[in-house]
Amino acid sequence: MKKNLLLLTLLLVAFIAKAQYAIVDQNGDAITDGTVFETNSLEYDLAEWQFFITNNGSEAINMRIEFVSAVNGNGNGFQLCFGQCYIDLVIGQTVPPTPGFIAIASGETTGEGNHFYNSNAGDGTSAQDYVFRFYETDVNGVDIGNPLSVTYRYDPLLGTEDFNALDVNISSTIIETEMTVNTVEELDMVVYDLQGRLVRNQKLNIGQQNIDMSNLSAQLYIVKFNNVEGASKTMKILVK
Repeated sequence: MKKNLLLLTLLLVAFIAKAQYAIVDQNGDAITDGTVFETNSLEYDLAEWQFFITNNGSEAINMRIEFVSAVNGNGNGFQLCFGQCYIDLVIGQTVPPTPGFIAIASGETTGEGNHFYNSNAGDGTSAQDYVFRFYETDVNGVDIGNPLSVTYRYDPLLGTEDFNALDVNISSTIIETEMTVNTVEELDMVVYDLQGRLVRNQKLNIGQQNIDMSNLSAQLYIVKFNNVEGASKTMKILVK
């Protein structure tokens, strides 16, 4: 019984430690251990994978990212921005460089600009996998664990139907009180803040509609549209 209790205690401690931080992408979707981002594009707007790290703990944390491995690529043409941008990565490289780190205060979320992006076409037919590891460090920049591994995959032969954009537009992405949306089909719309919190969920009819946004605080938001076939489109708006 004592052994079982000890095991449960250790598992609980490990779970709490793992829950110290959370990561979401530009759509507000959670990035968890093992997440794979896939794109068939080298265009920045389509191939950029943004991330936002939130410190859920009661104390400040220090974060770093390691370029762990690659398949059909070596890091040439790959860009990783975390506090500062680095291009033409080398396997084993850390961002920021060891012993540096990005400090995140309790309850805070990293801002805009942090992302993964590949501009290397390779041989034009083979998929490229780039594996990265998020992890914590101590104040001296020494790795203390809590890793979360993700994969950025560029696959030029990936079906283009997986990336069909919806025919929906926002008249202006700078919003004061109302957001004007035009769509040719019925859609579901969700709005997230940069911490990944859902702040609006609404069904849209065909045509133009004005959506009241006056209850939202002044900041950037992520707006995501989805249709019944599963196609989606994501845009950023600024509420003034």
